[in-house]
Amino acid sequence: MSKPGYTQQNFWIRLIFMLLYWVILNVSLSVFGFLVLIMTIIRFGSQHKPAGIVAFQFNLTEFIAQTMSFLTFKTEEKPYPFTSWPKVNNHD
Repeated sequence: MSKPGYTQQNFWIRLIFMLLYWVILNVSLSVFGFLVLIMTIIRFGSQHKPAGIVAFQFNLTEFIAQTMSFLTFKTEEKPYPFTSWPKVNNHD
């Protein structure tokens, strides 16, 4: 008979990382929301689309997706800083 998962050391290490990434995810979502607000204000006042903010938003969206995949056990790969920062090239 196999032992339950919580008896393994890897479970506890992953749990610590999951708690850390849960906090990071909440901060990331707050930053994302703030950037959406800033972009809305900029677009309301002009037709200018700040390329730097848009590119960062796309990369942040990919980071959030990677973090959610890790938190939901879809993948064992930890997001940034254990992998490189996501770079999304195609954004219109």
